[in-house]
Amino acid sequence: MQKNVKKYDVLIIGAGPAGANAAISYKNLNPDLVVGLVDKSIFPRDKSCGDAIGPGVISALKRFKNEHILEGEPQVVSTTLYGPDNIGIQNYIPQVKNKEDSIVYVIPRIDLDNRILNLAKDSGVDVYEGYSFVDFTSNEDKSLRVKVKNKNEDLEFLTKILVGADGANSRIRKKLNYNQNSDWHKAIAIRAYIDSPNYLEIFKERTLMFEINVSADKGYAWAFPSKGNLLNIGIGVPVSIFKKDKLDVNTLLDNFVSELEGRGVIVENIRKQKSYLLPFASSRPKRNKDFNVALIGDASSMINPMSGEGIFYGMEAGYLLAKNTHHVIDTNGISLGIDRYEKEFTKRFRKHFLSCALARLILQSPFMTKRLLRIASRDQDTIDFVVELLFDEAYLTVSEVLKIAYKFLLPSKLLSFSSKNQ
Repeated sequence: MQKNVKKYDVLIIGAGPAGANAAISYKNLNPDLVVGLVDKSIFPRDKSCGDAIGPGVISALKRFKNEHILEGEPQVVSTTLYGPDNIGIQNYIPQVKNKEDSIVYVIPRIDLDNRILNLAKDSGVDVYEGYSFVDFTSNEDKSLRVKVKNKNEDLEFLTKILVGADGANSRIRKKLNYNQNSDWHKAIAIRAYIDSPNYLEIFKERTLMFEINVSADKGYAWAFPSKGNLLNIGIGVPVSIFKKDKLDVNTLLDNFVSELEGRGVIVENIRKQKSYLLPFASSRPKRNKDFNVALIGDASSMINPMSGEGIFYGMEAGYLLAKNTHHVIDTNGISLGIDRYEKEFTKRFRKHFLSCALARLILQSPFMTKRLLRIASRDQDTIDFVVELLFDEAYLTVSEVLKIAYKFLLPSKLLSFSSKNQ
């Protein structure tokens, strides 16, 4: 008996922020398109992450007037950086250069992802929850036959373009025979939730706390305040270091909890510990042009190598893909549209990702971390630039490199004087 095969203009596998925003973008740019969105989970579902979203995500939501999903969420107002020898810097989030808002929120992914998915549903996207991607084959006309399944049934779809937004362990990426990132170009992290009744009291405000080269050599840790007493905490290290030093993620997390308690932070009800991989954007797959298939988000290694953040880049990739292909869905120009998307994304973020990868390399050295933080504690431009690497699209220019090199060589006592007279 012939199966009833549903036809789509665009079929997206993975309904996280990247995939859901791609669906939203297609429907807003071309409402006549038939768009399908498939995810193996049933929402709301948890996703291991630091939960922080910054100006980039806000801009992506504002593009189609969807920022209302953030209403009622408390704003983060500063960052606090700790390094070896307990060097600490607290700094207000600067006005970023490329975004309308310099605002940060911390929203558990179980809530955020569900809200964005509901936006996709409201825009007319067909959503299939609880279905896993199985396989795809290409037809002579370049359309794709896609198989998905759940516990009870197998489904088949026909689509003109297939979008892989199915995460760091993307099955679509594997189907395309793209190499996975090497150990140097990915990190392993563990996240947990805790309750802390005194975190805001200790730091005097709602601040994102980062710790570099303390609880883990060549690694970083975080404590991000959400609503009430809820904190998202975690720690990550490059996989290459993790394997070389035979580390254990749970031990790393315990080390960080001890550091928090040593700073006076009350830690209660540790829960939902979960490890995950972060494929850095310092190594991204090159496209296979044999198929009208595009990758976005973690599936395409779009994680900031310095901060580990990936929500903004994935959401922006979804928009850029839709922008470059929505008008050619019914033509033979889909492949060229995917090429244009890849080129636009690369041109926009390549220097930023390379700069973040360089910063990550520098911060793997305890000596360099201490020196950078001492400079930043006396020089506002330096700490602002570090924060813009975390939350904006900043990148190192020749001028910026020379300025930082000069500050590294300058005696500490002269840093404040030099900064004031720039």
